[in-house]
Amino acid sequence: MGHALQRPAPSVPGGRELSLTSSRRTDWRGARHPDRTIVERVRAEFAEMRGFSPTPGQAARLFGLSREDCEGVLSMLAREGFLHLDADGRYRAG
Repeated sequence: MGHALQRPAPSVPGGRELSLTSSRRTDWRGARHPDRTIVERVRAEFAEMRGFSPTPGQAARLFGLSREDCEGVLSMLAREGFLHLDADGRYRAG
């Protein structure tokens, strides 16, 4: 049988390639601090959605992060006092 057609990745202005899988992923795993834009995006989501109280796994899926990366962001925001970790394992703003 023949080989499946392989299409090149779509191009974006500036000659860069667009990767659909990397649009929601981050590259700060193993770094000491996550990228501030990611932290601010997570902070904005909690601020916008009053009553939002996800588990780390739910938040990771929503934000398109690995669970480990998401837990790092959530715990950073908890250390800052922006989030609180409840006894039920959910993070809440305030």
